[in-house]
Amino acid sequence: MTPHAKDSHERESRRALNTAENALKAVSAARACLSELVPGEVWRHRAPHGIDIKGSLKTNGEHVLVLHFSSEDGSVLPKGLHGFSEGASSVLDAIRESLAGLAAKLTVLEGAEFREPESCWAVPVSFGGRIVSHFKVAADGSAVLPDKKALEELQREPPPGVGPGGG
Repeated sequence: MTPHAKDSHERESRRALNTAENALKAVSAARACLSELVPGEVWRHRAPHGIDIKGSLKTNGEHVLVLHFSSEDGSVLPKGLHGFSEGASSVLDAIRESLAGLAAKLTVLEGAEFREPESCWAVPVSFGGRIVSHFKVAADGSAVLPDKKALEELQREPPPGVGPGGG
C-alpha cells in the first residue's frame, strides 16, 4: 500500500466513527465521568499571550479536564479568555480549594465535535452558562481520554512541590 493510500484508508476509518450514535455515546461517557472527578493540579503555563493559570480534574489518576482561571480572583474563565498575570500565591491556593467542589457545578452539554486529527470527540463542558472546557472521548464514544497537553505542560512546568508527571 502506498503512503498516500494508507493515509486515505486511515482517514476513512476515522470518518466511519464519526456517527451520531458515537457522538451520543461520547456525551454519555463524559457525563458518567463527572461524578468520578477529583481535584488534580494547579499550574502556571507561559503562553504567547501571557501566563495562563490552569487547574485539572482527574479520574483514575489521569488529568481529563483542564480549566483556565483568572489570575486576579481565581474565578473560572470561559474558553478563549486568558489571564494577564502570574497570580498571587493566595489566588493559586483559592483555586486549589475550589477544584474540590467544582465538578458538581459543571454541566456536560448535549453534543460533541469530532476532531479528525486526534480521532476523538470533544465534548463541551459549561460552568455558569459559559463553555469552560472539553472532555476528549475515544472515537467510538467508549471512554474519556487523558488530556495529553496537560500532562506535557506539567512535565515541563511542574507545580511547586510536585515532581515530573504532575503527581
